[in-house]
Formats: sequence, C-alpha cells, structure tokens
Amino acid sequence: MLLVVPAIAWSILPGLPGSSDDAGPMMCRVERGDYLHEITERGNVESASNIEVRCEVQSLGSAGTRILWIIPEGTYVKKGQEIVRLDSSALENDRTKQQIVRSNSEAAAIQARSEYTTAEIAKKEYLEGKFRQEQETLESEVFIAEENYRRAEEILRFSEKLAAKGYLTPLQLEADKFSKEQYERARAAAQTKLRVLREYTLKKMELQLQADIDTAKAKLDAAEHTLKLDDDRLKLIEDQIKKCTIVAPDDGQVVYASQTERWGGQETIIEEGATVRERQVIVRLPDPKRMQVKAKINESKIALVAEGQPAAIRVQAYPDLELRGSVQKVNEYPAPGAWYAANIKEYDAIVKIHDSPVALRPGLTAEVKIRVAYQTNVLLVPVQAVFEHGGRHYSVVRSGKGWEARPVEIGPTNEKVVIIRGGLEEGEMVALNAAAFRDEVDLPELPATTAGPVPEGGQAQPGGPAPSGSSPAAEAPSPGRAASSQAGPKQAGPDLPAKKASPDKGKTRPRKRGGGESADGPGARS
Repeated sequence: MLLVVPAIAWSILPGLPGSSDDAGPMMCRVERGDYLHEITERGNVESASNIEVRCEVQSLGSAGTRILWIIPEGTYVKKGQEIVRLDSSALENDRTKQQIVRSNSEAAAIQARSEYTTAEIAKKEYLEGKFRQEQETLESEVFIAEENYRRAEEILRFSEKLAAKGYLTPLQLEADKFSKEQYERARAAAQTKLRVLREYTLKKMELQLQADIDTAKAKLDAAEHTLKLDDDRLKLIEDQIKKCTIVAPDDGQVVYASQTERWGGQETIIEEGATVRERQVIVRLPDPKRMQVKAKINESKIALVAEGQPAAIRVQAYPDLELRGSVQKVNEYPAPGAWYAANIKEYDAIVKIHDSPVALRPGLTAEVKIRVAYQTNVLLVPVQAVFEHGGRHYSVVRSGKGWEARPVEIGPTNEKVVIIRGGLEEGEMVALNAAAFRDEVDLPELPATTAGPVPEGGQAQPGGPAPSGSSPAAEAPSPGRAASSQAGPKQAGPDLPAKKASPDKGKTRPRKRGGGESADGPGARS
C-alpha cells in the first residue's frame, strides 16, 4: 500500500528549470489510502495460567527452611512427581521431643481420670454405704434407749406403789428414779446423734465429696486438653515433615521463582542450599498452551492502549514467526521503576497470544505491535507536509499566483503520515518540507500578545507580524513542526529564488498580500 510518493519519485513540477540553482521544493502527492497507527513495545513471554508451588513449612522461630534438593529448571514433570526436598532435620528433632511430652501428658491424663472415677465412687460409697450404716446404728441406739427408758419408767411406777405400802425403802425408790432419768438422757442423746447425722453430716459429706469430684473433673479436663494440644502439636510436626517433600500438583514445566531487585541484582535466588520462607513461591508450573506477553508501555503512549486492541507479536527465538494476539489488560498504575530510571513511568499491559504454533517458554523476549488506530480510504500526506501557525495547520501548495499556505483540517497522525480531513484534494501536490517555507508564503498576522521576544535594541510593533518561529502557536507540537527539525536546508524554486546580497539588506520591506510580486520579483523575500 503506497501512502505517499517515495523519495525517488519526488519530482519538480513541469515547466520549472531543471538546474540545481533553480530547483523547486521537494513535492509529494496527496493520496488516498489506509491509515495505520501501531505502537511497538517490548516484553517477556509468560504463562497466563501459572501454578505456584509454595513452601508450606512453618518457620517456627527460624529464618526459614533450607532447600536440600530441587529438580533442574526447565524439566517437564508429571503430577505427583517430587520436585523439591526441604531440610527436615530440625522438625524430626522436634518430633522426638514432642513424643516425650505427649507421653507425659497421657500419663497425667490417666492419673486425673483415675482420681475423677475414685471421687465419684467415694460419693456413692458414702451415700449408699457408710451413711446408711451409721444411720441404722444410730436408729438401733435410739430404739434401745427408748426401750430402756420405758422399762425404767414402769419399774419406777411399780416401786412407787410398793413404797406407798411400805414394801420399799426410800433409798430403793430414789435409785429407781435415777435409773429412769439415766435412760431418758440416753434416749435423748441417741435421738440427737441420729438427727445430726441426717441433717448436717449427710449434707456436709455430700458437699465435700461433690467438691472432690468437681476438682478431679477439672484436673481431668485440663490433662485431656493438654494431651490434645500435645497430640495436635505432634501431628503438626509430622505434617510439616511430610510437607518437606514437595510434589508437582499438576503437569508442567518447572520455572524457578527467583526475584530480581530494582537495581538488577538477585533479591531471591532459588537453588540448593537457599533458605525459603513460609508461603514463599519456590517454583511455578506454567501452562504452555496458554501463553501471554507482559509488555511495558511508556506513559506517553498509555492513553492510546485499550483492552481488546489487536496486536502482532514476534519472539526473538522465532524471528520469522508473527503471532496474533490482543490486549487483555492494562494496569491503572505504573510499575515500580529502577533507581537509575525513576523518572520513566511504564505501565504493564497483558497481551494474550492466540493459538501459538510453537511451544513458547516463559521468559522469552518478545516485540509487541499494538494496533491503536486503523482507518481505510482516507487522504494522507507525510507529517512534514503540515505545519502549525496561530493555532491552525497549513500546507504549502502551488496556486495560479505562486505559492500559498492553505489551511487544512487534520485528523489522527502517527510518526509518518497524517490524515487530511479538509483543505486538500486527492492528487494535489504539496511541499514536502512545508515548515521550511513558512517565511516564503503569506500567513495571517498574529496578535501582538502572541508575538515572540523583542529583538535586541528594538521594540515590537503593535499589530505587526511576529518574527518567524517566535509565536507560541508556532512552537506548539504539530506534524509540521516535528518534520521541520529534520529538514535540510531550504530550497528555492523559480517562484522562490535564492536570496542574493543587495544594498537594501537589513531594511524591512513590506510583503505584498495575495501572492503579488514585489520589486525584487515574484515571491521574493526581503
């Protein structure tokens, strides 16, 4: 697709002298074609589906766990295959110590369980044995005391009758009275013992025995809880020992999870003898069927990139192969930069690779061309053919009266061409390096407020033309301005003759408007 007239096809308009002194400006043709804007960035190939294998061994107060053996990087492994073996010697020592602690806890739990059972039996023994035995003994004593009192009372009543008839002496009667009082006191004492046993001793022993049961139960719970903690601790250590042998959770290619510092050094190195922390990624198992490129987009271009844009990818390992892809994700915030390039902001963009015919490896360097704009059947000219003046864009074209600066309406632009929305027609010839001839054509005068700096020893004339290149509008970025910085020396055609020394050099001569001729000839400069 030919967008502009090639350099070899640049020609002089018909009718112009062919000598080098009278050669006109290099020209290009306004053509209709397809507009394509691509940005090219570099990145690294990675897998879109990474299975991360982490260290699951707890540090337990240490800096980490050493790697005793690790499978070579790049090896293709199967699910369940051993890939990493960590140092488990410290854990094995902890297991031996914990087994001793656990045995002591088990013995303490057995002793506490025995005491609890004994306390429950002691309560049952008292309530159903000793208490009933003591109660029956006291009830028997009360029964005997009441029987003795009844007999003593009958004997006293019979003695009183005999004494009234004179058959007993007063001394014998007194003895029978004493005997009755003695048995009466014995009966009261027996009844008091029985009442104390039922109302006080029973309650006291119940409370005491229940307290012994509760105490024994609390000790048993504590011992069993301690035993459970020791069991869990032992199981944890045994589980940690098992986790020192790491196997592949799925098929894939082993990639070490080494990390690079911002200044280029290795912050984390995965190798035999290295120490890894808990939850630290040791290796990754990327899926070779789902690959992507992680590209870094400069902040000057990030506004052009959006999700879903197509991309062409070339990998340095396969320079003749172009892969298709699309922008999957664009980060909202810039990635951390290196210390030596802290002022350069770059954003990570994920470009998905579609149907790669080769097996790509993670870490390969890739070049990504993202198509940010594409339009068909539009008018195109090189960016050098347009310049800016007073906030408007112009191209230099040939008219019937000579050369003129024609206002044009431009559209999107890339580093080569710019879309013309209006002002030019297909097939017209325009000056290729238009900005180099801005002083040779008529341009609208800029207001005095936009004039450039005042020359030394002079004053700016109100309403007068600003010096070339001195207005802010002329300094604004534009395709023409960008091209003028790369342009060669100005060339003059028959209507733009080369300057010659004259006696009037240094004097300001007015420019005639409308493309008319001055005293020095058509299109001459003072």
